[in-house]
Amino acid sequence: MDFKFLEVGGLHVRYVDAGSSGGSKPLLLMHGLGGAIESWANNIGELAKKEELRVIALDLPGFGFSDKPKMSYTIKFYVDFVAKFARALGIAPLAVAGSSLGGHVACELAIAHPEIVSKLILTSPSGALPKSFKGSPALWRYVKVLKAKSVEEVKKALYAVDNKPVDDAYARAAYDKFAMPGAKEAFLSALAGSARAPRLNKARLSKVRAPTLVLWGKDDIMIPARYVEPFVKMRNARVVLLENCGHRPHADRPQVFNRLVADFVKEEEDDDS
Repeated sequence: MDFKFLEVGGLHVRYVDAGSSGGSKPLLLMHGLGGAIESWANNIGELAKKEELRVIALDLPGFGFSDKPKMSYTIKFYVDFVAKFARALGIAPLAVAGSSLGGHVACELAIAHPEIVSKLILTSPSGALPKSFKGSPALWRYVKVLKAKSVEEVKKALYAVDNKPVDDAYARAAYDKFAMPGAKEAFLSALAGSARAPRLNKARLSKVRAPTLVLWGKDDIMIPARYVEPFVKMRNARVVLLENCGHRPHADRPQVFNRLVADFVKEEEDDDS
């Protein structure tokens, strides 16, 4: 991937911009908690090959190779930042896709800035969890990645995400990123920020104007599929539950994910929609 850097709001952030720069349908991909651009390794190249699509992915501040200042990483902060990022690149309006934490940010972006989000793609968004939810066992096993002292310990923690092994290269990259100054603090702050943010309940979701695609793995043990219910009730949402798939459909079943997302982004709205 051809990585680039851009200063937005005083923060230096890493991103990729793939496909035709003149693509009529830009698509922004946002990773989940502890993720980075590499989370979309099986998606960026394939989606960028699709006619009309311009694919942009970034390391959210606090993650990957973007700046990690000591601050409060709230959902509102990320929404404001992504709005600035989209405007800086001149890519708005655009389709916005987010996984887990990224999905929470994407949905709130669609609510706060409908002029920016033309299509919304959510993959197991964390904001759907009720206030009473104190975290799944898988989530707390995953958080142990912060205490990992070796690549092998990272592999064990990442296994908890979907009860599936990760390869050495992915684990090494994660280990190196978490070793960066400020990375662990940002992880915990972003986790707390998502938990404290307003819930994506029926009332808030009714404010989303963009056509929405919701993807959820039936075998998700991080954020179980039963939390998809509020999205099923959205007027303008298409919900797909994927079999044999965990918390990261874009990694577990990339071919299916890429096809569903590309078709949705390129799909023209009905005149009477």
